Amino acid sequence: MIAPNYVDLIGAPFEYGGRGPGKFDCYGLVMEMHKRSGLILPDFGFADDKALISAMMGVTMPQWKEVKPRPGAVVLIRIQGHISHVGYMIDQHQMIHTWECSGGVTVIRADRWKQRIVGFYEYVGN
Repeated sequence: MIAPNYVDLIGAPFEYGGRGPGKFDCYGLVMEMHKRSGLILPDFGFADDKALISAMMGVTMPQWKEVKPRPGAVVLIRIQGHISHVGYMIDQHQMIHTWECSGGVTVIRADRWKQRIVGFYEYVGN
């Protein structure tokens, strides 16, 4: 898979519950990137509590298959003991993501989060 064009998203502000077009949270950004690839992800809802986000992700894990880092893979990241952050791999090494500390949507090397990465996943549905 080739990552869709994302340049127009760089710098878009972070907002909990943001589903675009102007503001995104981490999952809203992953949804947007998948949409640009022609795949509509379900909106699993919004929460700003890390424990609740982690619980929601745990319930939906059967809908995801673990894969190697590659364009289009979603990277799950543990923050403060909970899986509560996601990014979208744009190539084998870089991801696009956003969170409250990133200053908006940005592209970084995934290995900057190496100690916190839980895995790389592809959506497979029900």
